[in-house]
Amino acid sequence: MALQIEWSIKSEDTFDEIIAYLETEFTQREVVSFVNRVYDKLELLQTFPKIGVPNTKKRNTYRTLIHKKVTLVYHYKPIKKEIVLITFWNNLQNPARLKY
Repeated sequence: MALQIEWSIKSEDTFDEIIAYLETEFTQREVVSFVNRVYDKLELLQTFPKIGVPNTKKRNTYRTLIHKKVTLVYHYKPIKKEIVLITFWNNLQNPARLKY
C-alpha cells in the first residue's frame, strides 16, 4: 500500500516560488523537467519513505535531493502511513536558516 502524501502550506508556497523562478529565468522545458523530478521523487517516497537523509534533531524528518539546487524536507508518519512535505529548500541559501 502506497503512503499518502500531504503538502503543507509552506511546501506549496516554496514549490510555487521555485516554479515562478524557473518560468522567468528558464524555458518551459526546465519547468516541466523540475515538476517531473518532484513527482518521480514523491512516487519513490511512497514506496521507500526512509530513503532521505535523516535529521538528527527531529525524529522521522528527512531531506532528499530533487535537483542539485533544490532539496525536499519531509516528515514520515509511519502510524498514519503518510508523508508530510515540509518545504522545498533552495540549496544556495544559508543552511542555518532551514527550520524543520
